[in-house]
Amino acid sequence: MTTRRTFIKTLAAIPSALSFRHAWAAPDPSRRVLIIGNSTYHDAPLVNPANDAKAVSGLFTQAGFTVDSHLNAKRTDMMAAIERFGIAAKNPETKLVVFYYAGHGAQLDWRNYLLPVDAVVEKQEHMKERCVDLGLLLGQFSAAKDKTFIIILDACRNNPFGKSYRPEQKGLSQFDAPVGSLLAYATSPGNVASDGEGANGLYTENLVRELGKRNTRIEDALKRVRLNVRLASQGEQIPWETTSLEGDVFIFNEGQKKLTEAEQEKLVEADVTEWARIKASKKIDDWVGYLRTFPNGRFAEIAQMRLTRLLADIEKQRLDREQQDTAKADKLAAEKRQEEQRQTEEQKRREQEKLAPAAKPAPTAATASAPVAVAVPGTFMINIGAGLPMLALMAPSDNPFSAGRYPLGRIFTVGDEATIMQTDILTSVEEKTHTRRVTRVNYDEDRVEFNDGLIITDLMGNAIKSGPVEFDTPVQWTPAEFQIGKKWTAAFRRTQNGVTSNASFDLQIMKRETITVPAGTFDTFRIEGEGWNLTFGVRGEMKIWLVPGLNFPVKSEQIRRDKWGRLFRTEREELVSLRQQTIDTKCALPAGDLKRTLTIKSGCAA
Repeated sequence: MTTRRTFIKTLAAIPSALSFRHAWAAPDPSRRVLIIGNSTYHDAPLVNPANDAKAVSGLFTQAGFTVDSHLNAKRTDMMAAIERFGIAAKNPETKLVVFYYAGHGAQLDWRNYLLPVDAVVEKQEHMKERCVDLGLLLGQFSAAKDKTFIIILDACRNNPFGKSYRPEQKGLSQFDAPVGSLLAYATSPGNVASDGEGANGLYTENLVRELGKRNTRIEDALKRVRLNVRLASQGEQIPWETTSLEGDVFIFNEGQKKLTEAEQEKLVEADVTEWARIKASKKIDDWVGYLRTFPNGRFAEIAQMRLTRLLADIEKQRLDREQQDTAKADKLAAEKRQEEQRQTEEQKRREQEKLAPAAKPAPTAATASAPVAVAVPGTFMINIGAGLPMLALMAPSDNPFSAGRYPLGRIFTVGDEATIMQTDILTSVEEKTHTRRVTRVNYDEDRVEFNDGLIITDLMGNAIKSGPVEFDTPVQWTPAEFQIGKKWTAAFRRTQNGVTSNASFDLQIMKRETITVPAGTFDTFRIEGEGWNLTFGVRGEMKIWLVPGLNFPVKSEQIRRDKWGRLFRTEREELVSLRQQTIDTKCALPAGDLKRTLTIKSGCAA
C-alpha cells in the first residue's frame, strides 16, 4: 500500500551524482545481465555494436552484476546464451535481470527479431528461421516469477540485410512492457538509429554515461538519454521506453542515500525555483537544463511539451526560410526566363523587320506570371453529444503487442466548450451539470481561461486555478504523450481561502479502455493517480479517461479520505457534449464523415 512517506519521497527529483567508481564490485548472483554485441555481419557490417557491448559490460561489472557477455554471436550461440540466461533468471536468488543487445534488428508481423552475425536472409521465411525472435527471451522471462526485468535494445540500424532483402517496415515494432519490466529502445518504433561516429553508437554512448551516475533511478537516466540523443541527432533519433516497473531500480546498489524530509524539501524548493526562473523562457537551453536536472520533476511533462514546441518553432522557421529561399530562387528563375523570352521575341521582331519592314506586328502585352493557388483552411468543428454521429478520434492499434503511442494533441480555441455532468460515485446521484467554455487563449503566456477566468489551465490543460482554488504552478495531471505504463509525478501547492497546503500524486497510464458516458462511447487511455495532501494528511485517489486530441476529459473520478481514512469526497465527472474547433494529433485518423469535420495535420506512426 502507498504510504504518506512514499509520497513524500516522490516530491524530490534526485539529481545526477557521481561517475564510474574505480573499484569493481564482486559479482552479485541476485543481479544478472546478458550482453550481446554483433558487428561482423557479412552483408551489412557495423562499426560499433561490439564496442557498445564492451562498454555496457564494463558498466554492469562495475555495478556488481553477474555478467554474461557475447560478441559477434552466431544464432546457435545466441539461442544457447538466452536459454542459459532464462534458467538463471528462474533461480529464486535472482531478483534483477537485464538484457542488452546491440546490432541489427528487424520486425515482421509485429514481432521483433535480433540478427546473429551468420544470418543470411533473402525472404521473409528466412527471418523466422535464421534470426532470433525477441519473444523467445520474453517467454523465458515470463516463466520467472517475482523478478524485475530490464531489456535494452540498440538494434535499429538501417539496411540490416544489405542488398539481399528489404523488410517491408524499418526498425523495430512497439511492444508494451509486461508487468514488472522495462523495455528501452534506441529509437522510436519504425525508425532507425545511428551507429555513431565515435567509439560507440549515439544511444549507447549516452546510456553508459547516464546509467553510470550514482543514486539515479533507471527511468530518470533513460529520460536523460532520450533528451541527449534527441538533441544530438536534431530530432532524427528519439529513444523511447515502455515500462510496467513496480518499484525503483538502480544500476548501482550502494550509496542510495536516504534523504531526510528537510533534504527532500530543499530539492523541491530547487525544482520550484528553477521553474519560476524559466517558466516564461523561450530558450531551448533552459528547458533542456531543467529536464536534465529534474527528469521526473513536478514540471517534467510540461517542460517536455514546452521543449517540443520550441523545437517545432525552430523547425518551422527553418522550413519557412527554405520556402522563402526557394520562392526567391523560383522568382529569379522566372524573371530570367521572361527576360530570355523577351530577348528572343525581340530578336525575332528585328529579323521580321529586315525581311518585311512594312509589316510590323502589333506590340504584345508583357507576359504575366501565372497566379498561385493558395489553400485557405476553413473552420472545422467537432460536435459530440447524445444523438450525434460518433467520430473515430483515435486510430485502433493493429499491433497485437501494443496499444500504441499517441501525442497529447490539444489545441485550445476561443469558443471551445464542454458540458459536464457531476455525480456522486457512491450514490450515482446527479449533483450538477455545468458548461466550461474557452474565453481566452494566450499562447505566449501558456494560458487558457474558461468561463471568463473562473478556471485557468496551461495549454496542456493542467490546472492553474479552479474556482476558489489556486495552484502555485500548473498541476501536471496531463502527460505530453499517451503510452501504457507511462509514469510521472504531480507535486504542487494549493491555496484556498488563504490556506496553503502541499500535495503530491504519482500517476500512471494503466490501460486503453472503451467507456460510455452521456456524450457517447469513446476509446480512451485511463490514468490512475494516488497521493497525499502532505499538510493535512488527506489521501487522494483519482482516475482520468482521456482521448488524444480532445481538449476536455471524457471522464474523471476523485476520492478523498481524511487522515482517519474516512471518505469526504467522492466525485465523478462525465462528458455530456463537446464542441471543439481544431485538433492536431498524429494519430487521429479519418473514419466515416470525419474528413469533413476534423482537421488532421500529420500522419501516424503507431
